[in-house]
Amino acid sequence: MSSAAFWSERVRRYGHTGWSDAATYWYDQRLRLKAIDATVLVPWPAGQASALDFGCGVGDFCALLSRRFAHVVGYDVSADVLARARECNAPPNVVYTAQLDEALESRHDLILSVTVLQHVVQDEDVRILLSRFAAALAVGGRVAVMETLGTAESSSDYLKRRTLPQLLALFDSAGFAPVSQHGFYHPSECPTPQYRAYRSRPGVRVLGRLAGMKLPFSEALLRRIAQRDAAQDKSFLAHAASPTQILVFSRKGDK
Repeated sequence: MSSAAFWSERVRRYGHTGWSDAATYWYDQRLRLKAIDATVLVPWPAGQASALDFGCGVGDFCALLSRRFAHVVGYDVSADVLARARECNAPPNVVYTAQLDEALESRHDLILSVTVLQHVVQDEDVRILLSRFAAALAVGGRVAVMETLGTAESSSDYLKRRTLPQLLALFDSAGFAPVSQHGFYHPSECPTPQYRAYRSRPGVRVLGRLAGMKLPFSEALLRRIAQRDAAQDKSFLAHAASPTQILVFSRKGDK
């Protein structure tokens, strides 16, 4: 898995662990939250059960989960990232930890992992991790992942884009069966019309450059514009051919 130092450096440089380009990040993160809310969290009544956000970053998804679940654990390998999460997203029912055993010691009704497994480049490490997910999942629980896949396997030192059959085989070997799949847009490889229009606006292009130069107020203004435009985007889940997919699994034999 990508090291704590890797993620600490990203959070120090960008304030988060997502896309390095601010114009992409603020739009995309809003859509990711909308997508998980619409596809993963719909069955869960408010105020019950426990959830784990594995690879929680700065805690945006923990805050989202906290609205539905009585108890939320946010796990990340970097203490610097978790410090940022506690600053940005600290609902009273969320606990952050950098200790994997602590994160998996209790049973969770939902384990969520957003673009994290692709940073675990060794397949055997993924198998071990998914087996631990299975052991920590409550009866009838779900594991939900968002992953960017490849048409052929490709990897670097910190990223591995597996094919869909490869990822499904890893889950199968850990005792999981697929429940649902949703095609989520990708900002460069499968953008929505709304996203293309947003990125083509001169003001967004200028603010993106200024935000990259860390000029005061530029990123705050860009964030407001990006999140406003993303809130109006309605087609981000209509992309079956997108490399980014949301996959939900149950443990085999669970009803």
